[in-house]
Amino acid sequence: MSSNLDSRQQQMVGIFWLVDGRLIVDDSPLSEAVPYGDCLTHRTGHIDFWTEQQRLGTVPRDVEYEEHPRGRVVYNAKAQRFYLLVDRCIHKDPATVVRVMKAMQLVASQTDVTTDGPDGHYKCAGCLAASSDHHDDEWD
Repeated sequence: MSSNLDSRQQQMVGIFWLVDGRLIVDDSPLSEAVPYGDCLTHRTGHIDFWTEQQRLGTVPRDVEYEEHPRGRVVYNAKAQRFYLLVDRCIHKDPATVVRVMKAMQLVASQTDVTTDGPDGHYKCAGCLAASSDHHDDEWD
């Protein structure tokens, strides 16, 4: 059996976007993840992968990486749980969450799904605009 097939049987860490209904994923098996604090994460960041995909024509060349809904899967070794950090646009669509979990070989009982992450990092342009609109309404 090839190592590629072996790695697809493992749970994955990685980054992803939802671009016009298409799931764009860059992942690696947990056995190849790199340490980041208490977590294990994918070696490639959103901006680097997006830039490469723009060069290849896989994603729009005139759109920045943070404009589409995106997320990341990390593994917290201390808690022994996967964290699926997603944009609210992804979180509100259970079918898309399931698609991401399937792509990453995740098991629901071992995975916590959360929006934004601790720093609110995963917000697409639409969510940022909605937050801004909501914020403005609070001041009216």
